[in-house]
Amino acid sequence: MNAWENELEELNDLIWHTIAARQDIVNGRQIEIPQPISTARQDSESRFSDNFPVLQHLDQALSLVTNFDLAEIAGRFSRVMDNLRWSQNPNYDDNNSSRSFLDGYAYVGISGPDAPIRCAVPRGGLVLLGPGVVYPSHHHEPKEVYLVLTPGSQWCLDEGDWFDVAPGDLVFHDSWQMHAMRTRDKPLLAFAGWLDAGDRRDIGWSDNNASTSCG
Repeated sequence: MNAWENELEELNDLIWHTIAARQDIVNGRQIEIPQPISTARQDSESRFSDNFPVLQHLDQALSLVTNFDLAEIAGRFSRVMDNLRWSQNPNYDDNNSSRSFLDGYAYVGISGPDAPIRCAVPRGGLVLLGPGVVYPSHHHEPKEVYLVLTPGSQWCLDEGDWFDVAPGDLVFHDSWQMHAMRTRDKPLLAFAGWLDAGDRRDIGWSDNNASTSCG
């Protein structure tokens, strides 16, 4: 294992330990981290690129993180990010997603079937949304937890109202629970972790045109 891989392992451990030490802000749930399960490499779940338009907001997002108590996560990520691959779900396209969303989101895997730390669970990586972007209401079978790293974003669960989230907040999504996120004048950087095995291509929108059903 080389130096950056060691750094990545330390970053992954730091994030999951941070999650385990906090509670879901919606219902106070303590997140139980599953034991790692190995898997074969699988690259078809992701559309990889170094040129997603949203990446122009990455430096600003990392800078925002440094103003809060999760600054160590941003620092460690900055040291390894050049060795990681940004991606989008290959099932998100112009037929079911708005151009503003496709230009405004990307994901970089840390652990998972197509990530450097290869495993089926726990699977995780960082989600980046640009300013003024809605990640439409969607759902999936694996239970999921988000660790919010930047200020100024909102969440919606099921068909409820939007609520504010802050750096350090945990938001838990149960199996098949509808959830959506949106930004305002700042980008969002957050860690998204799946607690069960699953395929990114199985994520389902709230309806055929991926509009959000939140209030």
